[in-house]
Parts: sequence; structure tokens; C-alpha cells
Amino acid sequence: MFVHFGMQATEKEENIINGQLNRMGTAARRVFVGIPAGEELVEQVLEFRKRYSDLHVRWIKPENLHLTIIPPWQTDMPENACGALRDTADLFPQSDVLFTTVSPGPVVARPRLLWATGPAAPFFEILRSELIGRLSLAPTEERMFLMHLTIARIKFDDRLDVGWMKLQVPVLWKACLRRLSLYESILKPDGAEYRVLCEALFALNTDH
Repeated sequence: MFVHFGMQATEKEENIINGQLNRMGTAARRVFVGIPAGEELVEQVLEFRKRYSDLHVRWIKPENLHLTIIPPWQTDMPENACGALRDTADLFPQSDVLFTTVSPGPVVARPRLLWATGPAAPFFEILRSELIGRLSLAPTEERMFLMHLTIARIKFDDRLDVGWMKLQVPVLWKACLRRLSLYESILKPDGAEYRVLCEALFALNTDH
């Protein structure tokens, strides 16, 4: 199932944005493919934020929480990428994941972000490979997929302090991944702003 611009858009809003999408060929957009955090995962992140509200970090907005599958690239034909998402999502069932740790990363001594990590199922490697082929992107460097959910960013001046804390918080965050999203990443002085261009639902898993 293919859903343009989120399922909460009104018909009028969807028609307007669809028109904008059809005119996107005039300017390249910085886009990436991600899996949005579902409601159950967002709730667990918000609970963590309450417990660690004194941390000197900039929390990611709940609506922007996602797992990156394909990092940003430039395109002037996002509608083609939307078609690739639809075709790919049809091949994969919804998948369960488990996050087990919240810690600073990617470099512990001078971390740029706070993320939740956990064991990555083979699902992610296969999904990434399929998307790269359908999007006609250059293959990424050979390395294992790191399943992570960025929940906060750390300001430059606070990186040493957060690094010295050596924060390692065990968690048991279970979630079901239900859709793929094509995001536009708009770089701003206070951080990137994300806009969902289109979404494609994974095939229904009868276990859910």
C-alpha cells in the first residue's frame, strides 16, 4: 500500500503537495529513506526523556524520530524514489525490533548524539540492498548495518561533559516497523528539519 505525504493529510492538502512534488524537477532535493518510529516506540522515548530531563542535549521532536536506512543524497526526481519505496515495501513484511541500550555516539569520548541501539536483524541488510538497487544509487561501503534511533543531539560545547558521563542505559524498547518513508532533509542553523514526501506500507504481517 502506498501513502503520499502521511495518512493524516486532508484531500486538499494532499492535492497541493502532490502538485508541488510534480514540479520538483526544477531543483535538487536532499532526501533520505527511513523508517519512522511508531507510536509505541515514541512513547518509550518520551518516558526516557522524562527520566533524563537534566541531560544537556537537544531532544529530537517525536514526529522526527526514525531509523535511517539510506543516508541523504541529492535528487531532482523524488517521485521516482517514491515509486521505488512502494515497490520495495511490497516485498517485505512488517518487522519487530528490540532496542537494548541508550548511549552517546558515534564516538563515545566526544559524542554528537544520543542514540538507542540493538541487534540488527538480517531484514535491514536485505532491505538496504534492495533499495540501493531500485534507487540506482552507488553501493555503500561494506559494513554491517547498525540499527540505531537517534533520540537527541549534543551541542558542541557539551560533548566532552556528556562523554565523561559514560552513559550506558539498558532498555527494552520493543516496536513493530510498519512503513518506509522518503524524507526531505532541510538544513537549518539550529539543525535539520525533516519533511515526509511519501510513505509506503510494508506488507501486512499476520502475526500482528
